[in-house]
Amino acid sequence: MAVVIILPKIDEAITKGKIVEWKKKEGDRVTKGEVVFIIETEKVTWEVEAPESGILQQVRYGVGEEVAVGTAVAFILGEGETWSEKYLDQVTVREIASSAGVERRDSPPAPEGFPPRRVRATPLAKRIAREQKINLLDIRGSGPGGRITGKDLRQAPGDGQKRVPPLAVPAIPFTQGKKIPLSSMRETIARRLTESFQSVPHFYLSLEEDVEKLCQAREDLTPLIEKESGVRISLTDLLLKITASALAEHPEINVQWAGDGIRHLAEINIGLAVALDTGLVVPVVRLANSLSLADIARVRADFVKRAQQGKIRMEEMRGGSMTITNLGPLGIDQFYPIINPPESCILAAGRVLEKPVAHQGQVVIRKRMSLTLAIDHRVLDGATGSRFLGTIQKLMEQPLLLI
Repeated sequence: MAVVIILPKIDEAITKGKIVEWKKKEGDRVTKGEVVFIIETEKVTWEVEAPESGILQQVRYGVGEEVAVGTAVAFILGEGETWSEKYLDQVTVREIASSAGVERRDSPPAPEGFPPRRVRATPLAKRIAREQKINLLDIRGSGPGGRITGKDLRQAPGDGQKRVPPLAVPAIPFTQGKKIPLSSMRETIARRLTESFQSVPHFYLSLEEDVEKLCQAREDLTPLIEKESGVRISLTDLLLKITASALAEHPEINVQWAGDGIRHLAEINIGLAVALDTGLVVPVVRLANSLSLADIARVRADFVKRAQQGKIRMEEMRGGSMTITNLGPLGIDQFYPIINPPESCILAAGRVLEKPVAHQGQVVIRKRMSLTLAIDHRVLDGATGSRFLGTIQKLMEQPLLLI
């Protein structure tokens, strides 16, 4: 009996995924638990494992194709087993029922009006069908294996198919740059941050802080932290600890907009913005106020490593009180971040610069860092945010209070 490999439901909010790599090809032997292919979702990449051991057969989707959650992607056959269309028919009915909103069961009947057949279409045909609101189940495909093509969707009436006007192809100047399709992650970042900037009334508080003592504390603590955690401490680690301590002193900051009220959070969880080549992820350091500097350094290093490998889990990016984003290592002096909803704040840190400043009646060279706090004005006001930023400033000037 063939075993189906489906696109798994990683998270309640995820409805589709894009196949970015096949680790196995048709005819390969796979072992239960072995990675067969990798998908990219809105937030993470995910390794899909073989549910059983056997021979991989009937790979239905290629690299770059988007697949709905619950869809049969491939099959695993037993040793010496021969493929039978009955396996496909049974799965096809299940997929059609799922796409039509029918509750999935082991053997659901095909919904009325949906023929129990396999539906395969090219990416162009899927896009045309989505834009023109055409049900692909009504279309007969002329491509290999019955696959529906863009041409099939433009056939004249008379063969039971719907007419789709040809796509207008404008003349493209030879100087025009290449359009790069959005990844699922970049598409989600664009959507969520646009919604945030349009719907959340941002305001910003900025200050330039003396970090001589903070940098000295980092230098003094580096060998101790590295010995305890195996990780070199960073200014971001110190900033995480400082922010968590300041939140503990100002519980009025640890809130979220709840639509019809303000939700006070019971835990202090700090999101850490991690830049990737493909976008950005924000894993959350949980109960950050209860962690030592060594623990924070260890958690931060693990998050950065796994984020770069695409192995951050969805549940590790939920429940943040606020987020810290540090572009100092990339040479940025100051910037104005966008709040990561439903959080109420995000703290941006710039690079450390040596500047001539007035200090104790003299002009001296001191290390300085710019901080900018973005605040949701629906839940917090300027005075409240200023007091919170003032506590962060105090702890940066007296880092020994953290130990």
